[in-house]
Amino acid sequence: MVNLDKTWEIMDITEKENYVKWHNYAYKDDLEAAELLVEKHPRNAIVLGYYSMHNISKKYLGDVFSIKIPKDDTHSMTLKALKEKIAKEATKRRVIELMKLAQKEYEIFSKPKPELLSMLLRYGKSERSTQSYYHSPQISKTDDSVGSKKAQDFLNNIVKPFIKIMKELDI
Repeated sequence: MVNLDKTWEIMDITEKENYVKWHNYAYKDDLEAAELLVEKHPRNAIVLGYYSMHNISKKYLGDVFSIKIPKDDTHSMTLKALKEKIAKEATKRRVIELMKLAQKEYEIFSKPKPELLSMLLRYGKSERSTQSYYHSPQISKTDDSVGSKKAQDFLNNIVKPFIKIMKELDI
């Protein structure tokens, strides 16, 4: 169960530097590993693709707002914090501006809306869950090409567009 009454912490300057550096490293490492795993381990590629999204979100929240997401319910809290912060008027304008710049590269931004960022993160979380738990349909070795295509599509159409915006988002 998600406790929506929980909140996040505000970090001091010394913790902030380490927190941001760690999440900057982690999102890049997760994305690189996801790309390497697409063919042989597509399920893990999807999981790591989502974690790349999750970690860049935490980097942004830490860097721009000094927010530290607690370990308890970290996925829901990250989504909640991101949604709240991109609802600010100046941030909305910046997100739309970045999405317009990314339209040629990513079709998903053909109709730029700030709430699309939190929707992408929520979708990524959902995909991660379907790949991480027993209830998901398991892909057999004979279905690897289907799994690989799904993983590649997830990385190209969800993860990378999300990361492109989050890397540039500075307010």
